Amino acid sequence: MSATRWLVLALMSFAFLAAAHISRDVLERLPRLEDEFAYLYQARIFSGGKAWVERREPVEVFWQPFLLQPDQSPDGVLRRFGKYPPGWPLVLSIGAWLGQEWLVNAFLAALNVGLIYRLGREIFDETVGVVAALLLAISPSALIVNATLMSHTWALCAAQCFAYGYWRSARGGRGSRAWAAFSGAALGALICTRPLAALAIASPVALHALWRLLSARAEWRRMLTALLLMVACAAPAASLWPFFNYQWTGDPFANTYTMYWPYDKVGFGEGHGRNRGGHSLTWAWRNMRADLTFWFRDAFGITLDAEIERYLRENLGYGLGVGLSWVPVVLGLVSGRRKPWIWLSFGFFVALVVGGMFYWIGSVVHGGAVYSVRYYYEGIFGACLVAAYGVVAWLRSLPKRAIGYLALSIACAASLIGYTPARLREPLPPNWQNGLYGFNGISRAQIEAVRALRAQLGAPEQPVLVIVLRREGEPDNWRNYGALLAVTDPHLKSDIIVARLFHPERVPSFVERFPERLVLYQVGARLYTSLAEALTPSTE
Repeated sequence: MSATRWLVLALMSFAFLAAAHISRDVLERLPRLEDEFAYLYQARIFSGGKAWVERREPVEVFWQPFLLQPDQSPDGVLRRFGKYPPGWPLVLSIGAWLGQEWLVNAFLAALNVGLIYRLGREIFDETVGVVAALLLAISPSALIVNATLMSHTWALCAAQCFAYGYWRSARGGRGSRAWAAFSGAALGALICTRPLAALAIASPVALHALWRLLSARAEWRRMLTALLLMVACAAPAASLWPFFNYQWTGDPFANTYTMYWPYDKVGFGEGHGRNRGGHSLTWAWRNMRADLTFWFRDAFGITLDAEIERYLRENLGYGLGVGLSWVPVVLGLVSGRRKPWIWLSFGFFVALVVGGMFYWIGSVVHGGAVYSVRYYYEGIFGACLVAAYGVVAWLRSLPKRAIGYLALSIACAASLIGYTPARLREPLPPNWQNGLYGFNGISRAQIEAVRALRAQLGAPEQPVLVIVLRREGEPDNWRNYGALLAVTDPHLKSDIIVARLFHPERVPSFVERFPERLVLYQVGARLYTSLAEALTPSTE
């Protein structure tokens, strides 16, 4: 292989190892956001060859975030499942089957770096492809998202495959129909993973295809055939969404989001979101501005000094924060302004930004972006391509390119060594002072506490049932046992399972269902070995 191919392989390896490192040492390979719990739960159901699990008790007993258990079902069976579309849980089920869920996003992180190199190389040239791969590999946003159990890394992979297949089919020639079919299948996978993101990513391609049809009339039949083939091949993967909706609810067009929160809808007006009067253009603008402020920091980790930003804000009205990731993007738009694919690439990111305005909440909540600006993540490949083109154009304009490559290397090293570690520890709202380390109060220490108490009781290998109780007047905080929820198997076969019984009189009959398990009790953040001890008011 050429030196550039070896470099790309090294960048892919770095993306994999970085995702593995952050998922292990920062996130402890545990879900931290409610969304991740639902994805993981459904993935484990799929890994067992089922679409849902049956439950005979109320949903709050074996509760986990964002799980649904409708009272009505096609055959009267109480089905439990996650509220999200099935695309990502189906992919994540491979990791669940292996018992290594983190591995899926780590592999996809490496694949995404290779895909963006291929896109940049074929659309522009080899150097643009390598620089685009470099920018995606060192992106703080990518480093954070790839370490989670969120759906965005898989959605980015599907989006890139869709764009690449469209590029190859648009060129015409041998194999163009096969590439159109590939592009459609990727779009279908994106639809049944993140529908709003799929609509946004497809919009620039639809406009570009329309422009091509109108401007190249001699080949309109070939182009139209390819587009129709693309749509036809998107249908099978996209149909997984209504198919599983029917399996879960009996209605293929059910909105499972609103089954959990009635206000969780795309659009504007009353009933959309939790704001008084519903979602509005004012809130959409606020969300977009807050998200872009973080994106300009997290995209490439290029920032101003905070004091310089404050001076500019106070004296010149500059108000988009310290982030400078927009600079190489603007450079690419200016230098590549005559190239249609520069604008199409930029359109992927812009469409995500505009599409996000239709949703009632942004990535930034209470002043912080926990997993970076994840709602824009599927469009980051377009921004990387444009930025890479701009960087390469700048490098080629220098009398001594070695100086430019040195500056690029220093900027990437500063992002990796200076920005990203600080970003991982940046205090998050409302009171997580150590950033993503221990975020949401969920930690493997919760699991180790159960194992230590089990060993202390002389049963180090016995499976455990942890019953969560609540003393009168004391609130329940699921984060106190979040790690235990994360290891609780939907089929109740895991080493540790958690049940919430807020009515102590139900405990004796419930415990009889699990005669093989050691029973422990948890109130607040403390574990107890007996029901009487757990119910005794604390003197602390």
